[in-house]
Amino acid sequence: MQKWQHCKLHGNRITFLGAAGVFDNKADAYLTERTAFGKLEDTGWKLVSVLPDSEDGFVYFFRRPAPEE
Repeated sequence: MQKWQHCKLHGNRITFLGAAGVFDNKADAYLTERTAFGKLEDTGWKLVSVLPDSEDGFVYFFRRPAPEE
């Protein structure tokens, strides 16, 4: 069974999510949203969902296959 890692991009901040959507206290901030998108793309993340946000425009959700344990 394939396991996945999840994260979200909100503004210029990438927040990595735990298995059940619980934050595992790791967040990275970038100068721009474009830079953050590039970082995610370069490290194998794929966009899976976009939700509107009244403050910063949109919240983007990504996933990638989890490494084998």
